[in-house]
Amino acid sequence: MNPYQQFGTDRNLETNGVILDYGDFKITVARAGGSNKEYLKSLERKSKALRRKIQTGNLSNEQANEVLLEVFADTVVKGWEGVCDKDGNLMTFNRENVLKLLTDLPELFRDIQNQASEVELFREAQLKEEAGNS
Repeated sequence: MNPYQQFGTDRNLETNGVILDYGDFKITVARAGGSNKEYLKSLERKSKALRRKIQTGNLSNEQANEVLLEVFADTVVKGWEGVCDKDGNLMTFNRENVLKLLTDLPELFRDIQNQASEVELFREAQLKEEAGNS
C-alpha cells in the first residue's frame, strides 16, 4: 500500500461527516481535526479565553470538557437520525439537544470523540473497499 492509500483522507468526508451507526440511531460526525478547519478555529476561539488557566494549570477537567462539548456540538456532530430522549421521544437535531445528549451520556461523547479522531474513518480508499465487501 502506498503512502497516499495509507494516510490520504477524503477532505469532503472530514468536513461533511460520516455516519456512525449505533443500530437504532445514527449520528453523522465530521473529523475532529484534519480538513475540518471549523473544528480547529472553534477550539482555538473557545480556548483563547481560558489560555491563562491552561498555562497556569488551573483549568479544571470540567471546564475543559465543557469547552470540548461545545466545540463538538458546533463543528463535529453534523446530524442524526432516530435519537431519542430517555422517555423515548425523538429529539430534534439542534445545538441544544446535542449538548444535552453528550452531557447526559458521557460514554457516547467519548465514543464520538474517539471515532471523530480516527483517521481511518475518513479514508476514501478504505470506505470504498468496505462498501465493496458489503
